[in-house]
Amino acid sequence: RILSDAEIAALRQRSEDIVYGRLGHVPPRFIQLEAKFRDNADPTVDRLDTVRKMTQLCYFDDLFATVAKNSAIVDVIEDLIGPNIKLYTDQLMMKPRFNGTVTGWHQDSVAWPHFAPQEHVSCWLALDDATVDNGCMTVIPGSHHWGPIARQKQDSFLSNPLLAEPVPVEIKAGHCMFHHGLNFHRTGANTTASRRRGLALHYIRAETMYLGVEDEEA
Repeated sequence: RILSDAEIAALRQRSEDIVYGRLGHVPPRFIQLEAKFRDNADPTVDRLDTVRKMTQLCYFDDLFATVAKNSAIVDVIEDLIGPNIKLYTDQLMMKPRFNGTVTGWHQDSVAWPHFAPQEHVSCWLALDDATVDNGCMTVIPGSHHWGPIARQKQDSFLSNPLLAEPVPVEIKAGHCMFHHGLNFHRTGANTTASRRRGLALHYIRAETMYLGVEDEEA
Protein backbone atom coordinates (compact mmCIF):
# COMPACT_ATOMS: atom_id res chain seq x y z
CA ARG A 1 0.00 0.00 0.00
CA ILE A 2 1.29 3.42 -1.03
CA LEU A 3 -1.52 5.90 -0.34
CA SER A 4 -3.62 6.68 2.73
CA ASP A 5 -7.39 7.01 2.53
CA ALA A 6 -7.03 10.81 2.66
CA GLU A 7 -4.52 10.82 -0.22
CA ILE A 8 -6.77 8.57 -2.30
CA ALA A 9 -9.73 10.88 -1.70
CA ALA A 10 -7.68 13.95 -2.65
CA LEU A 11 -6.49 12.40 -5.91
CA ARG A 12 -9.96 11.23 -6.83
CA GLN A 13 -11.29 14.74 -6.16
CA ARG A 14 -8.49 16.33 -8.18
CA SER A 15 -9.16 14.03 -11.15
CA GLU A 16 -12.85 14.95 -11.04
CA ASP A 17 -12.11 18.67 -10.77
CA ILE A 18 -9.97 18.41 -13.90
CA VAL A 19 -12.55 16.39 -15.85
CA TYR A 20 -15.44 18.69 -14.94
CA GLY A 21 -13.43 21.81 -15.79
CA ARG A 22 -13.42 23.19 -12.24
CA LEU A 23 -9.64 23.40 -12.68
CA GLY A 24 -8.12 24.44 -15.99
CA HIS A 25 -4.42 23.85 -15.52
CA VAL A 26 -4.29 20.63 -17.58
CA PRO A 27 -4.47 21.36 -21.34
CA PRO A 28 -7.49 19.71 -23.03
CA ARG A 29 -5.22 17.82 -25.45
CA PHE A 30 -4.12 15.64 -22.54
CA ILE A 31 -7.70 14.54 -21.77
CA GLN A 32 -8.84 11.71 -24.04
CA LEU A 33 -12.43 10.53 -24.29
CA GLU A 34 -13.59 6.99 -24.92
CA ALA A 35 -13.91 6.48 -28.69
CA LYS A 36 -17.70 6.49 -28.82
CA PHE A 37 -17.85 9.94 -27.23
CA ARG A 38 -15.15 11.67 -29.28
CA ASP A 39 -17.39 12.60 -32.19
CA ASN A 40 -20.78 12.01 -30.58
CA ALA A 41 -21.08 13.84 -27.28
CA ASP A 42 -23.97 12.60 -25.17
CA PRO A 43 -25.18 15.26 -22.71
CA THR A 44 -27.12 12.63 -20.76
CA VAL A 45 -23.90 10.83 -19.77
CA ASP A 46 -21.85 12.06 -16.82
CA ARG A 47 -18.64 13.64 -18.17
CA LEU A 48 -16.64 11.45 -15.77
CA ASP A 49 -18.09 8.38 -17.46
CA THR A 50 -16.80 9.44 -20.89
CA VAL A 51 -13.09 10.05 -20.23
CA ARG A 52 -10.70 7.23 -21.20
CA LYS A 53 -7.49 8.68 -19.78
CA MET A 54 -5.59 11.80 -18.84
CA THR A 55 -1.85 12.13 -19.41
CA GLN A 56 1.07 14.32 -18.31
CA LEU A 57 -0.69 15.20 -15.06
CA CYS A 58 2.60 15.16 -13.14
CA TYR A 59 3.87 17.99 -15.33
CA PHE A 60 0.91 20.25 -14.56
CA ASP A 61 -0.44 19.20 -11.18
CA ASP A 62 1.50 19.30 -7.91
CA LEU A 63 -0.67 16.66 -6.24
CA PHE A 64 0.04 14.04 -8.90
CA ALA A 65 3.71 15.10 -9.08
CA THR A 66 4.04 14.40 -5.36
CA VAL A 67 2.84 10.84 -5.93
CA ALA A 68 5.47 10.28 -8.62
CA LYS A 69 8.17 11.32 -6.12
CA ASN A 70 6.83 9.09 -3.33
CA SER A 71 9.82 7.28 -1.83
CA ALA A 72 7.85 4.05 -1.42
CA ILE A 73 7.53 3.96 -5.21
CA VAL A 74 10.89 5.42 -6.21
CA ASP A 75 12.83 3.07 -3.90
CA VAL A 76 11.36 0.06 -5.72
CA ILE A 77 12.13 1.61 -9.11
CA GLU A 78 15.71 2.14 -7.91
CA ASP A 79 15.96 -1.52 -6.92
CA LEU A 80 14.80 -2.51 -10.40
CA ILE A 81 16.67 -0.17 -12.76
CA GLY A 82 19.31 1.61 -10.68
CA PRO A 83 19.73 4.85 -8.74
CA ASN A 84 19.58 7.38 -11.59
CA ILE A 85 15.89 7.70 -12.44
CA LYS A 86 13.70 9.92 -14.56
CA LEU A 87 9.93 10.05 -14.80
CA TYR A 88 9.14 9.73 -18.49
CA THR A 89 5.39 10.21 -18.42
CA ASP A 90 2.21 9.36 -16.57
CA GLN A 91 -1.28 8.23 -17.51
CA LEU A 92 -4.39 8.29 -15.37
CA MET A 93 -6.41 5.43 -16.81
CA MET A 94 -10.00 6.29 -15.97
CA LYS A 95 -11.72 3.04 -17.12
CA PRO A 96 -15.08 4.77 -16.60
CA ARG A 97 -18.04 2.89 -15.17
CA PHE A 98 -20.35 1.40 -17.81
CA ASN A 99 -18.18 2.70 -20.70
CA GLY A 100 -14.61 1.59 -19.97
CA THR A 101 -13.38 -0.41 -22.95
CA VAL A 102 -10.84 -3.20 -23.37
CA THR A 103 -7.17 -2.33 -23.77
CA GLY A 104 -5.66 -5.26 -25.67
CA TRP A 105 -2.38 -7.06 -25.08
CA HIS A 106 0.59 -4.71 -25.49
CA GLN A 107 4.08 -3.81 -24.32
CA ASP A 108 4.52 -0.21 -23.24
CA SER A 109 8.06 -0.02 -24.57
CA VAL A 110 6.99 -0.90 -28.11
CA ALA A 111 5.21 2.47 -28.16
CA TRP A 112 8.50 4.13 -27.17
CA PRO A 113 11.05 2.81 -29.71
CA HIS A 114 12.88 6.15 -29.54
CA PHE A 115 14.55 5.11 -26.26
CA ALA A 116 17.59 2.90 -25.65
CA PRO A 117 17.89 0.80 -23.62
CA GLN A 118 14.31 -0.32 -23.18
CA GLU A 119 14.59 -0.65 -19.43
CA HIS A 120 11.39 1.12 -18.48
CA VAL A 121 9.49 0.18 -15.34
CA SER A 122 5.96 1.29 -14.55
CA CYS A 123 4.17 1.67 -11.25
CA TRP A 124 0.42 1.13 -11.62
CA LEU A 125 -1.37 2.70 -8.65
CA ALA A 126 -5.06 2.03 -8.00
CA LEU A 127 -7.25 4.99 -7.03
CA ASP A 128 -10.27 2.67 -6.90
CA ASP A 129 -10.45 -1.03 -6.15
CA ALA A 130 -9.41 -2.84 -9.35
CA THR A 131 -11.22 -6.14 -9.95
CA VAL A 132 -11.64 -8.56 -12.82
CA ASP A 133 -15.19 -7.29 -13.26
CA ASN A 134 -14.23 -3.63 -13.62
CA GLY A 135 -11.13 -4.14 -15.76
CA CYS A 136 -8.08 -4.79 -13.59
CA MET A 137 -4.64 -5.37 -15.08
CA THR A 138 -3.80 -8.84 -16.41
CA VAL A 139 -0.14 -9.70 -17.02
CA ILE A 140 1.86 -12.51 -18.61
CA PRO A 141 4.62 -13.23 -16.08
CA GLY A 142 8.12 -13.34 -17.56
CA SER A 143 7.03 -12.13 -21.00
CA HIS A 144 9.47 -9.19 -20.79
CA HIS A 145 12.39 -11.60 -21.18
CA TRP A 146 11.45 -12.14 -24.84
CA GLY A 147 12.21 -8.55 -25.81
CA PRO A 148 10.14 -6.13 -27.91
CA ILE A 149 7.61 -7.77 -30.23
CA ALA A 150 6.34 -5.81 -33.24
CA ARG A 151 2.59 -5.19 -33.09
CA GLN A 152 1.95 -7.10 -36.30
CA LYS A 153 3.68 -10.13 -34.79
CA GLN A 154 1.90 -10.12 -31.43
CA ASP A 155 -0.78 -12.68 -32.25
CA SER A 156 1.85 -15.17 -33.35
CA PHE A 157 3.97 -14.48 -30.28
CA LEU A 158 1.07 -14.80 -27.83
CA SER A 159 0.36 -18.30 -29.13
CA ASN A 160 3.81 -19.38 -27.87
CA PRO A 161 3.23 -22.42 -25.59
CA LEU A 162 6.30 -21.46 -23.55
CA LEU A 163 4.60 -18.33 -22.21
CA ALA A 164 3.16 -18.39 -18.71
CA GLU A 165 -0.60 -18.26 -18.26
CA PRO A 166 -2.04 -14.74 -17.92
CA VAL A 167 -2.62 -13.61 -14.33
CA PRO A 168 -5.24 -11.00 -13.36
CA VAL A 169 -3.95 -8.60 -10.71
CA GLU A 170 -6.75 -7.41 -8.47
CA ILE A 171 -5.60 -4.66 -6.10
CA LYS A 172 -7.24 -2.39 -3.57
CA ALA A 173 -7.32 1.39 -3.82
CA GLY A 174 -4.06 2.87 -2.56
CA HIS A 175 -2.04 -0.22 -3.47
CA CYS A 176 0.25 -0.55 -6.47
CA MET A 177 1.96 -3.05 -8.73
CA PHE A 178 5.11 -2.75 -10.86
CA HIS A 179 5.76 -4.11 -14.34
CA HIS A 180 8.56 -3.94 -16.88
CA GLY A 181 7.95 -1.98 -20.08
CA LEU A 182 8.31 -5.17 -22.14
CA ASN A 183 5.87 -7.19 -20.06
CA PHE A 184 2.70 -8.06 -21.96
CA HIS A 185 -0.40 -6.81 -20.19
CA ARG A 186 -4.00 -5.91 -20.89
CA THR A 187 -7.08 -4.58 -19.13
CA GLY A 188 -10.66 -5.70 -19.52
CA ALA A 189 -13.82 -3.68 -20.04
CA ASN A 190 -15.69 -2.00 -17.24
CA THR A 191 -19.42 -2.52 -17.57
CA THR A 192 -19.97 -2.20 -13.82
CA ALA A 193 -21.22 0.71 -11.73
CA SER A 194 -17.80 0.93 -10.02
CA ARG A 195 -15.10 3.34 -11.18
CA ARG A 196 -11.62 1.93 -11.81
CA ARG A 197 -9.10 4.74 -11.95
CA GLY A 198 -5.44 3.75 -12.07
CA LEU A 199 -2.38 6.01 -12.24
CA ALA A 200 0.43 4.62 -14.40
CA LEU A 201 3.83 6.20 -13.67
CA HIS A 202 6.51 5.34 -16.22
CA TYR A 203 10.16 5.58 -15.15
CA ILE A 204 13.37 5.26 -17.17
CA ARG A 205 17.08 5.34 -16.41
CA ALA A 206 18.50 8.86 -16.41
CA GLU A 207 21.19 7.66 -18.84
CA THR A 208 18.59 6.52 -21.38
CA MET A 209 19.46 7.64 -24.91
CA TYR A 210 16.82 9.49 -26.91
CA LEU A 211 17.07 8.31 -30.52
CA GLY A 212 14.60 10.77 -32.04
CA VAL A 213 11.17 10.29 -33.56
CA GLU A 214 10.97 9.66 -37.29
CA ASP A 215 8.82 11.99 -39.35
CA GLU A 216 5.83 9.87 -40.36
CA GLU A 217 5.45 11.86 -43.58
CA ALA A 218 9.04 11.36 -44.67
